[in-house]
Amino acid sequence: MKSVLFTRFFILLPWILIVIIMLDVDTRKPAPPLTPRPYFSPYAVGRGGARLPLRRGGPAHGTQKRNQSRPQPQPEQQLPTIYAITPTYSRPVQKAELTRLANTFRQVAQLHWILVEDAAARSELMRTTRKVSVWPVGLVGGRRYERPLVENGKVVGWYTGWRADRPFAIDMAGFAVSLQVILSNPKAVFKRRGSQPGMQESDFLKQITTVEELEPKANNCTKVLVWHTRTEKVNLANEPKYRLDTVKIEV
Repeated sequence: MKSVLFTRFFILLPWILIVIIMLDVDTRKPAPPLTPRPYFSPYAVGRGGARLPLRRGGPAHGTQKRNQSRPQPQPEQQLPTIYAITPTYSRPVQKAELTRLANTFRQVAQLHWILVEDAAARSELMRTTRKVSVWPVGLVGGRRYERPLVENGKVVGWYTGWRADRPFAIDMAGFAVSLQVILSNPKAVFKRRGSQPGMQESDFLKQITTVEELEPKANNCTKVLVWHTRTEKVNLANEPKYRLDTVKIEV
């Protein structure tokens, strides 16, 4: 029995050694360079249902046509600068309100903020102001909003809860003045003293413009984009019980 096993072992031993040598030689050979393999798309089908190889690295012909048909992006135009002036004074809510305003201003491009009182008023429509532009203001004058009344693109009156007979019955946050107008009228001043209550806006604006020259913004003054906010409960004492305005405005 043992002789039979030894006989078979010595018969198989040469073949085992040959296989081991071949495997050792094959593993020492350098690996062949990798060649790019075609990428087969399930959507590219040739004649007879055969898949057509799409080589990686080059755009398909159809993609080139689609890219050529797309409009090329135009270079962005330089926006005019908005100068925002905010006077302020020391009070318990000063930091909270200025922080809120600063976070709002961060969303506006090309804005130069001069911090001097607390006022929350901004509008992208200021950029197109040629002389003096106007728009509605929300939560002001004891009403949900106040606004200039506009007909045929011109201001003809005022929707306000207090003294509609003022020359410019508008809130401080409801208008913008071009810097060129300020430079062209060096004697125009905003009076801290000497104006009647509620007349500061009118006393200032009548030095530089007329009602007929006002430029209505915010879709002919039918949209509220600016709010006269305060850190207190809003006062709507002058809000009429029934709607008096001719247009419906969301505040």
